[in-house]
Amino acid sequence: MSKSLPTVLYVGCDYTEHQPEEWARFTAHFNVILYDCPSVDEFIARMAPGGEYSTIDAIMRPSWLKAPPFQHQHLFRGKPVDYYPPSLKIIVSGGHGYDVVDVERLADRGVVFCNSPNTCTEATGKLTRSCWEELIVANCAMYLILNAFRYFTFAERCVRTEQFDTSRQLSRIAEDPSSHVLAMIGLGDIGLAIAQRAEAFGMQIHYFSPSRKPEAEATFRTPITYHTSLDSVLQIADCICLACPYSRKTHHMLSEREFNLMKPGVRIVNIARGPLIDEEALIAAMEQGKVIGVRLDVHENEPHVHPRLKDNYMTTLLPHIGVCSKSSPLQVVDAG
Repeated sequence: MSKSLPTVLYVGCDYTEHQPEEWARFTAHFNVILYDCPSVDEFIARMAPGGEYSTIDAIMRPSWLKAPPFQHQHLFRGKPVDYYPPSLKIIVSGGHGYDVVDVERLADRGVVFCNSPNTCTEATGKLTRSCWEELIVANCAMYLILNAFRYFTFAERCVRTEQFDTSRQLSRIAEDPSSHVLAMIGLGDIGLAIAQRAEAFGMQIHYFSPSRKPEAEATFRTPITYHTSLDSVLQIADCICLACPYSRKTHHMLSEREFNLMKPGVRIVNIARGPLIDEEALIAAMEQGKVIGVRLDVHENEPHVHPRLKDNYMTTLLPHIGVCSKSSPLQVVDAG
């Protein structure tokens, strides 16, 4: 191991077989240690003076918490932070969220945390890994929005159980999303990509975010509407799509009070983080007829799914796979 190169602890699968050129380029610039700890306690032990991780300069986690076998190991918050070696200066993580990272404590320890939002395109006009993630998640979200109006999950179950006559009830409840109001909660890179797709289906776009996004608004063919408060946008929405960060402030941002503000017959789509929604309040709103469509790629208590949602085929539930696609996250593709 070269002493002249920074040492990076790489938490995730290597790309030796799948992306040999990219992996060779990466390992040419850094001493790379592949993380293989069976537990967080073992990670802490290896950071002790003289341990295998005691002189690491950086940690890189390209797959965030979605790829096995380390998806349930929280390395950037809680107890492990207290045991970081003095040499550790930077943590780099793929993805847009930082809800499982204690950024304040990292800052106190002098550790810089970086993730990958707002890097959709390079100056050369080529797509980066982050852009692929945004496009892939946006496509998944659009599927869920369409499903919220058309109840495809229920229809598919009717086919698989040979209940064709049962499926005919959809003619009384299914609608086309065209002309309906889509309320985007968050208009960052992913939210913008979702809203642009929804506009192509003829939906009216309204959005709420901490600040107005005039440059994003200019990318639409028809005017979109900015709301200065969450309450305002909830009251006019036919479908609500969550594409915002999760934090202490946004925990249960949709709960009993918010569901009571919505007009009857609203649809809910969540591709962001599960705890943004109080699922008990959501189920109550469904039972009261306020919410008639629920489409979730994320869940409040992942990997556990609320049983009253799981057994309801009028809902669509995905296992947090919005970003999962054969499209390689390390490829740089010509955008034309």
